[in-house]
Amino acid sequence: MNPRVIAHPANLQGRDFIVGDLHGHPDALRALMDHAGFDDDADRLFSVGDLVDRGPNSAGALDLLEASWFYPVLGNHDAMLLATLNLEDSRAMGRQVDRITAAYAELFSLNNGWDWFRHYRMNEDRCLQWRKKLRQVPFLRIIDPMDTSPAGRFHVLHAELAAEQGDGVAVLWNDADLDDAEHPRWQDAHPIIGYDAVGTWEEHILWGREIRHALTHDVSIVPAALSRTYVGHTITPPRRGTLLQVAGHVFLDTGAAHLHRKGCNTDSGLTLFCHQEEKGWLLTTSGIQEVGLDPR
Repeated sequence: MNPRVIAHPANLQGRDFIVGDLHGHPDALRALMDHAGFDDDADRLFSVGDLVDRGPNSAGALDLLEASWFYPVLGNHDAMLLATLNLEDSRAMGRQVDRITAAYAELFSLNNGWDWFRHYRMNEDRCLQWRKKLRQVPFLRIIDPMDTSPAGRFHVLHAELAAEQGDGVAVLWNDADLDDAEHPRWQDAHPIIGYDAVGTWEEHILWGREIRHALTHDVSIVPAALSRTYVGHTITPPRRGTLLQVAGHVFLDTGAAHLHRKGCNTDSGLTLFCHQEEKGWLLTTSGIQEVGLDPR
């Protein structure tokens, strides 16, 4: 079982960066890090998850798990890979496979995960290490919970912290509730747009698309009493050089999944954002450009 929440102290020696859904593009990430002058000894890199699938080098993205400066959260594609690794291990040991593991492993196959994973299936050492590392990745990271740095507290997770409430959508979590990894709300079963089923908040954090659904269906969104929360999951290219920021959430999946495809939209690509500097950089097929935050 993956940890729900891991807290980190403020970074008083360097900067904190957050990268959008990587989807098998570690080379693009390294180009952005070099452009931003990332310092391996002082800076930290947080990831909103989805290291694997879609792109050309999922294995290289997983190798980032070995880096001391890299702090990912679990994405739905990472969870599907982990389920597949657990399934393979259970079958090898002759153990029964639980329903959720089987379902996520099936989703991994349906999302073409085997296109790249088949090349590593028989590499027991590498699969064992990936499984070990992925099982340590939390659903949520809280950075600077004591709010001791000028840049302030922030959160990193994959999808969102909002759900339907009445006639609109509201963020149902605040900072104090997130600090409690055993808060009873974690077990609340509810329908989840994007998961297309009933699930708990662990599923919601991996799959939810309530905010984006509200924005495209003229549904009201209640402002959030929540520290800044960086998310990915739903491709949201920047508009006029700004990233979408709504209900306390900053959307960082700017379409890296399509970077390697011919005819990729030059507005789509991989985004790296610096929390302290309040600016980021978007790598597209046409180069690197600076991006900021939508003031909403």
